[in-house]
Parts: sequence; structure tokens; C-alpha cells
Amino acid sequence: MKHAAHNQVRIFGIDPGSRVAGFACLAARKPVPLMPQDYKVIDLGVLKVDPKRSHFERIGLLHVALYELLKELSPTVCVVEKEFAGLNPMTSLKLGEARGALLAAVHRNEIPLIEVTPAQVKRAIAGSGRATKEDVHQALKKLLLFDRTSLPLDATDALALALYHGLALPFLRKT
Repeated sequence: MKHAAHNQVRIFGIDPGSRVAGFACLAARKPVPLMPQDYKVIDLGVLKVDPKRSHFERIGLLHVALYELLKELSPTVCVVEKEFAGLNPMTSLKLGEARGALLAAVHRNEIPLIEVTPAQVKRAIAGSGRATKEDVHQALKKLLLFDRTSLPLDATDALALALYHGLALPFLRKT
């Protein structure tokens, strides 16, 4: 797997979903990024599949789309939301299958994977583990000086995941 030129940090966030999956790719503007403004948004959006297709087809299409996107963007790490058990067992099962397909695309591209809980990300980005998706979106606008109000919240959730990891990097480096 080839990575970005001159070992530039490129972080890819994934907000898994069985019909819509958010994604975001951040690149460091400097060799040792420390602040949110030390990152620039390379790509951001959602992978959508036709809800009329079977669950099996949707999962396969999400896998292929993410695999190709990762190949193109060459991130150095992927960050994905940890799974959680929802109230509806069938919904949880479908989300788990979609998440598995997305994780397999990361693995096929030989990219390291980091998993974080939604509460960790919300706490770091918006100041509270119980922040709403809108709170996170507003915090991202301020932190990154980046405004894409028309984007689905799945995309901004993925951006929050990527930025969370970027802000944690200085603390993860070995001294």
C-alpha cells in the first residue's frame, strides 16, 4: 500500500451506516500537527446506496466504494466509530454487517485502524460526551474554520472522528 508523499499524516474518518456512510480525509499542514488549524480537509462526503437494493447488495456496494476511495486518497490511518448496541436488534445487526464491510475495505488497503466511541469524539470536539450531531457540526466549524452547512451530518461525524485522532496524535507519539 502506498501512502501519501513524504510521510504526511492523512487521517480518514468513517461514520458507518448501512445506507449512508460518512467519510472525511484530513491532511496535516505541517510535520507535527498540534492544533485543529494544522489540518486541512482533503475530501468529505457520504457514500450512499439505493435503499431499494437488497441489504446484501448495499453492503457490497459500500465496501467497493470505500475500498476505491481509500486507494485514491492513501490515508496513513483510518478512524471509525466503535459499534454500539441500539434498541432495535435488526437495525444493530444491519449496521454491524455494514461496519464489517467497511472495515474489510480498510484492511484490504492495509491501513491501520483506530476505533473510538462516539462519546470520546463528542467530548473532545464539542466539550460534552452527550453533545448532539448539530453541536459537533458547530464545533467543527469553529475548530477548522470550515463550513459546509449543506453536508449531511454523517459527513461531519466522519470529520469529527478524523480530527479527534489528529488532536490525539501528539499524545500518542512516543517520547
